[in-house]
Amino acid sequence: MPDFLLEIGCEEIPSRMLDAGVADLQRRVHDLIASQRLAKDPLETLGFSTPRRLVVVSKGVLPAQADMQEQVQGPAVKIAYKDGSPTAAAEAFARKVNLPLEKLERVTTAKGEYLSARTTKKGRAAAEVLAELLPKEIAALHWPKSMYWRAGAPERFVRPIRWLVAMLDDEIVPVEFAGVRAGAVSYGHRLLIGKVNIKSADAYHLALQRAKVEPSREERRRKIVKGLAEAAAKSGGRCREDKELLDTVVNLTEWPAVIIGDFDASYLKLPGEVLVTVMRDHQKYFAVEDAHGKLLPHFLAVLNTEGDPDGMVRHGNERVLRARFNDARFFWDTDQKISLEERLEKLKTVTFQKELGSYYDKTMRVQKLADWLAAELAKSGVAIDEPAVKQAAHLAKTDLTTELVKEFTELQGVVGGLYARAQGLSPKVADAIYDYYKPVSM
Repeated sequence: MPDFLLEIGCEEIPSRMLDAGVADLQRRVHDLIASQRLAKDPLETLGFSTPRRLVVVSKGVLPAQADMQEQVQGPAVKIAYKDGSPTAAAEAFARKVNLPLEKLERVTTAKGEYLSARTTKKGRAAAEVLAELLPKEIAALHWPKSMYWRAGAPERFVRPIRWLVAMLDDEIVPVEFAGVRAGAVSYGHRLLIGKVNIKSADAYHLALQRAKVEPSREERRRKIVKGLAEAAAKSGGRCREDKELLDTVVNLTEWPAVIIGDFDASYLKLPGEVLVTVMRDHQKYFAVEDAHGKLLPHFLAVLNTEGDPDGMVRHGNERVLRARFNDARFFWDTDQKISLEERLEKLKTVTFQKELGSYYDKTMRVQKLADWLAAELAKSGVAIDEPAVKQAAHLAKTDLTTELVKEFTELQGVVGGLYARAQGLSPKVADAIYDYYKPVSM
């Protein structure tokens, strides 16, 4: 039995949408093949993805549907015959099922006696069925955001579709969507390889690997994890674990390689949270730490190419990171000139919500609620440092006026806690401000 291959080639798909997109396509193709009687149970359907493609491979697809016996119910006998003679209704039903009147059966149901016929529905070729129904499944894929790209055309997709591959073994399935007709030509790595001829569905994986594209997300992850560990070990450290960042870079690359870069150790005087945020959120770099979790003056970058033998990419990454760290250090030093207490007045100029006033107004409401809650807990015998609660609520939002939070918004709260420690406030107050926005999600 042949294997079925479907590849949708796109412009780069956002990494956060890739996993759900290929899972949805995998489910839809699997259900379509199963519902159209094109598979023997169990049907194995695999999904693969890279930033530029969604791929589904279904193994063991039948070349055609099996013929199917159907029992077709027609009009009631009292309508089909009048005075023993067939009416127009009976004759129309006979023509519909392509049987002579004398071959029609009579069946008794709860509603009475009806004409019926047993017919054979001829199975269709798998290529014909898939070519007809797959465009509907592609159009039905759910994306958090999708786009139009052809003037006057109705189809939408996460990114413009540039090519399609659809094959049953070595037979091209003539699927067409968004003005693109499927063929047997895919594309390799954008910078290294051009067109790739796919000889058959089972040869797809190897053909792409030869074209510097690894379709398997799991294999790319394994390669990246190994590369991170080996590169970090050369610097005498280890890669700081970051599953979310790892998921992101896996979905940003087709042929990954890891390099290590360095930065001036003087930047380590900045808080680790700031350095890691700059590396992680702005540059997609992994931090390097020693055995005790202390940051080292190195970073790990995942490239979407074979490597960096001349060190040009590493040099560029170091230069960009140095500029980012200089910005962070400048913002840190500038912010220290104004205490958190002095920043409270600045919140009056920051709008929270039009009908609810400024962030200063919100702070006053939060402080009132915190004072009440602390007092109630104290009445119940819970040990509460009420002055610390009052001060933490008083200052919790003041870091919204800092240059560091304006540049790195994901550090709100964290920056306030770091500044509180740097400015000599009590550890209780600093910790409360630091954790103010937790949990950040469900």
